[in-house]
Amino acid sequence: MTVGVIFGGMSCEHNVSIVTGVQTLNLIRGYKVVPVYIDESGVWWTGKDYDRLETFAAGKCFGKRVHLEPSDNRLFNARGKAIATLDCAINCCHGTFGEDGSLQGVFAMSGIPLTCAGVEASAVGMDKITMKRLFRDAGLPQTAFVGVTREEYENRLFEVIKKLKSEIGFPMIVKPAGVGSSIGVGIAGDMTGLFECVRAAFEWDNRIVVEEALTDFTEINCGVIGRDGNVETSELEQPTGWKEFLSYEDKYGGKSGKGGAYVTDKSGGKDSGKRKMPADIDGQIAARIKQIATEAFTTLNCSGVARVDFMVKGEAVYLNEINTVPGSLAGYLFAYGGLPQEKLIDRLVEIAIADHKAKTGLRYRYISPFKLK
Repeated sequence: MTVGVIFGGMSCEHNVSIVTGVQTLNLIRGYKVVPVYIDESGVWWTGKDYDRLETFAAGKCFGKRVHLEPSDNRLFNARGKAIATLDCAINCCHGTFGEDGSLQGVFAMSGIPLTCAGVEASAVGMDKITMKRLFRDAGLPQTAFVGVTREEYENRLFEVIKKLKSEIGFPMIVKPAGVGSSIGVGIAGDMTGLFECVRAAFEWDNRIVVEEALTDFTEINCGVIGRDGNVETSELEQPTGWKEFLSYEDKYGGKSGKGGAYVTDKSGGKDSGKRKMPADIDGQIAARIKQIATEAFTTLNCSGVARVDFMVKGEAVYLNEINTVPGSLAGYLFAYGGLPQEKLIDRLVEIAIADHKAKTGLRYRYISPFKLK
């Protein structure tokens, strides 16, 4: 079986995607592997030494330009010659054009199974406003939130501010609706701070979400893997060492250069860099978090693997968001529970192929009784 590993992409999470891709290339076993790197301008490449971070450290890699074509599961070079047939592809692209349904649509049109949620679930999971509305309709617990568009903010500012103050109140946390890794996120404690946070968030998206900013809470993350309602959860992670919210540096920085989310604790120790595993919380609360994570995953009809993020304050549990292409593919979360990251990749490939078979078994052609004239 030939498996492609897709990473990089046109996203502010480009470098994070490179790390996930390189990690995956070093973990994958038992397949013929074709690495596909998408540079920051959207050009696709394949080449040698793509399993080394040093290859991309200079900001430019070397290799052959490649592309896909509709209704064809082969990978083509710039001259149109097929160089590989992809039986499946592992999506390691975080953020815009990789996690938002765009890449999922490209692979669906080419007939290649892709190891992540489908087009619809990916698009919804990337859009914090739509995601939160669906979670609210499903009765899942969240903090108060309000979605705001650029048009609303620029033309009906008084109404927007009035709504934010009445429905949320200070402090507020402001986020771009479709950007991950905490980029563009800020905490506002007063009107001056609010205007500044909104300005910063609108640099990254034309839609933002403003939420109640909890204080003195515990961040908890839970992995979920599976498809079609048959899912299981990981051990719970408790990020540590942050203050108001997890910044980009908190997630991916660190003295090691690998980042808290990317430190794999093979010894199984409780404290691993910037996280505790298992999380230091009550057992009943932990069980509730795993149940809500499962419900969030199935509510969006997700498939493959996802990481669901929570905030816990006292006995109250709040669902924050879902990440349908999580950092390191959430492998470290499941590894603690006994599923090696190499086996997790096998599981993702199996799920992707099962999803693909289920979809190709459907009818897509309808013979209309009305003839075109």
